[in-house]
Amino acid sequence: MIRDTSIAVIMCGGKGSRMEQFVDSEKPLLKLNGRTMIEYVIDSIVESKIFERVICLSSSNTPKTIAFLYHHNYYVSGKIDVIESKGISYSTDLFKFLNKLKPSKILVVSADIPLLTPKIIQKIINRCLPNLPCVSIVLEKKFVEDLGVKPSVIFSIKGKEYCHSGILIIDSSKIEDKHTYLEEYYLIMNKKEIAVNINTRKELELAEGLLLRSF
Repeated sequence: MIRDTSIAVIMCGGKGSRMEQFVDSEKPLLKLNGRTMIEYVIDSIVESKIFERVICLSSSNTPKTIAFLYHHNYYVSGKIDVIESKGISYSTDLFKFLNKLKPSKILVVSADIPLLTPKIIQKIINRCLPNLPCVSIVLEKKFVEDLGVKPSVIFSIKGKEYCHSGILIIDSSKIEDKHTYLEEYYLIMNKKEIAVNINTRKELELAEGLLLRSF
């Protein structure tokens, strides 16, 4: 169990290049049942009552998201910080920022996982072993596809196919510079709450339907 994970970082500064069909909205601001995706993610993290600090890491790629967050009660009430990265790439922005948060164990979550719940976050924290530099939460490819989701990145472990959830726990004390290689460990969690990353209208509709039903 990782007991000292006190910071959560929500990645919300990507270009959303796969979201051409949603040209009128930045990806974190896509709405499900009347609320934006990023609001669902923030709620889950705040309501888990684990983290002393919740940071939304945005960039110049998402100016509407930045404005939305700065005017939201989350920011006004002090529930979140909003920090703007350079928007170079996901990995570059993340590791440059994590280098400033030493030493901490940090939960990193993408803003496009709106089904995430406080209970799942607690399970992730409870199941992760201490002293690991980087833990990636993954799912079996078949489990994800059976839900109607098309995985974007697929990799194999001992001949079995998996996909990333967009959730990491990183020990920032292990980061020396932007070239640091962190050995990645995998925690397999076949959960609907983290299986649906919104990249298509079909996945948006799937997430909306699942939100209307209890897990």
